[in-house]
Amino acid sequence: MGPKKMADEDVQIESGAGELTSGISRSSAILMGAAYLTAPLKGRQDYGARFFRTLNTCQDERIPGPNGRIYITRLSTRTPVSEGKRIGGMPAEGKRGIYDFHTVIFYMNIHLNDPSTTRFINATVSFVSMHQGKILTFSPKEKEIMAGIVEGAGDRIFLSPSLEFNGSAPRYTERIPNDPEQQFEVFTGPEEKMCVTYHRKYGYSFLIPKDEVLEYEGMRRNEQEISFEIFPPMPPRDSEIGWKGMHAIVSLILQVPAHTTPEISVRIAGKVKGDIWGVVPVEGRIDFLFHGRYPPE
Repeated sequence: MGPKKMADEDVQIESGAGELTSGISRSSAILMGAAYLTAPLKGRQDYGARFFRTLNTCQDERIPGPNGRIYITRLSTRTPVSEGKRIGGMPAEGKRGIYDFHTVIFYMNIHLNDPSTTRFINATVSFVSMHQGKILTFSPKEKEIMAGIVEGAGDRIFLSPSLEFNGSAPRYTERIPNDPEQQFEVFTGPEEKMCVTYHRKYGYSFLIPKDEVLEYEGMRRNEQEISFEIFPPMPPRDSEIGWKGMHAIVSLILQVPAHTTPEISVRIAGKVKGDIWGVVPVEGRIDFLFHGRYPPE
């Protein structure tokens, strides 16, 4: 897990990487590859060097076989009070002082260790709010939302403070003095960066490779857990998508005790299919935990 840092005075950023592991051991994968492949597994030099510079959970060496890695970047901001009032499940006015509300975005990037012999089938990615956190709402809820944006023109995806994804830029109805747009870059993979623009009133815009975006839809499990079913686009937009990475972006609004920040466990259970391995389940987990309190305002 990477350390927390401030992109600016509003946005908290944290990045993590986790292994997607199967039941096939390292030694078995090497033996199977030697027996059935005419060439050794392809590797990449300095794999993960930049992304793992401040991470302790993963090593730079690839694990052979039907395994992979998932890179997740979390962006967190305080939810505007005006937006919070429109969210179902908000506590009564007199009790709101004991809670804080946060908009949390997760950008996910899935890499297979050997996409030349293995392809991604699907995965369930669950976001579990720890301790006393409560997920009030989430987005996108339907797979058609992101699929429609990807098919449209433009190279950015926009997210409003009310968690509405869109392929078109918002109309700036007013300019607020001393509250300009804020731009910054974050690592989203071993050699990948994402350019982000944030405005308190109008939300986010993300410059992402839309031809590599997966299809997915969300479902509420309970007040503490939201799950997204993620799968490749049909028909595939790019036969080489596995080499480039597979991307998804989701958003949540959470209620947590005052002066704390959301603690969320991201759990991944998926399937891959290989020329050698057949259909194999893979799983992984990244915990975004915070062991302190926000500084007093």
